[in-house]
Amino acid sequence: MNDVEKIFKAIKLDKYRPSSTSYFDPVRKYFVPKTPEEEVRQKTIEFLTTHLGVPLNRLRVEEAMTHVKKGAKGRADIVVYRDDEKKNPLMVIECKAPDVDVSCDVVLEQAESYRKILKADYIMLVNGCNIIMYKYQDRKNLELVDISSYKALLESKVAFTDNIALEPYSFEEIMSYELQEKFTQVYVGCETPKAIKSFALNFLNLILLKSISEKSILEALGVFEDRGTGRTRFGNGAGYNYQIKTRLFIAKDRKNKDQILGLSLFGKYNTQLNVSIMNRERRHHSLQLDMDKYCEYDYHTNKIVITHNGTLSTGRGGSISKFTVVDYVKDNAPDLICDEEIYLGSVDNSRLLEWNQPDVQSFIKNLFRYAVLRDEVRKKYKRKRSRRKK
Repeated sequence: MNDVEKIFKAIKLDKYRPSSTSYFDPVRKYFVPKTPEEEVRQKTIEFLTTHLGVPLNRLRVEEAMTHVKKGAKGRADIVVYRDDEKKNPLMVIECKAPDVDVSCDVVLEQAESYRKILKADYIMLVNGCNIIMYKYQDRKNLELVDISSYKALLESKVAFTDNIALEPYSFEEIMSYELQEKFTQVYVGCETPKAIKSFALNFLNLILLKSISEKSILEALGVFEDRGTGRTRFGNGAGYNYQIKTRLFIAKDRKNKDQILGLSLFGKYNTQLNVSIMNRERRHHSLQLDMDKYCEYDYHTNKIVITHNGTLSTGRGGSISKFTVVDYVKDNAPDLICDEEIYLGSVDNSRLLEWNQPDVQSFIKNLFRYAVLRDEVRKKYKRKRSRRKK
């Protein structure tokens, strides 16, 4: 079913004004405030009953997990049941606003946490533009080829997609105009200089398509576990959402606590190299490095020198002086300082980048170290600001 967006646009919801604009929820039998996510949820109910043949009396909306398991947190947007008594869950549905990418791993993880509690067979992720469905089988979620009817789900008459592993590109392909055009305005920017664009694609080829086989490589990167690639979603202070494929690692912070570090590229006009940090406190991009600005190509050696000036945004709280950042790095990692700037590495771009190359290892390790130090500066700044407010 490739016309999900067309079907959802064709569904017209009646609007009511008990106070603010609202919809009437046919499952819960009361008015609910109109929001982008609620619109998707109400249209999903209509889609389930009209297009997939789900009886309305076999649906629950905003099912609290605490009703199923004591102490469990969260609410499933929609739960589809096998029976009229609503005792045997069949599918968990997670509804998101249209601007949220439902292929993002975070969305699947949220739905899976509810599926696990309910012991349902299926998951549906929907944003009004796309629908992705999974069946839990052989201890993992397998993606369905198409959107299956209620009858087909009950009878387990579903087909799964073939997950074909992508092969890394060759150096000649990375340097070709065709491949560079293919990834422009997705991973690399349309205004990025050709030499930097080829380096960005070479690095992208490494982090998304090449595996790490030796523990010694992880140690050289400053991490202890490789968690492969996943689609992650982050926001910034301007309200923009980054939903991109990321290479994820687990590492210790400077207080010996576990954290997840990620590497990704994003491009529209310029090319941005992101270093993300995820821990119990928050998940965000600690460093968003403009490769057009901070990567310098040496035509004599074919090396890319990567630096940063220390600029640091704190979101809505403003920014921190780059001199503060440089001084902090100087005190805690003096080897990263060169001519009053942050030196991140020099990488030979005349060959395919590989995990076992010392210049690549040093560059990635420096990226992670710098991102962690930037987070420490942010925390210090926010603590000072909160004290001033008191």
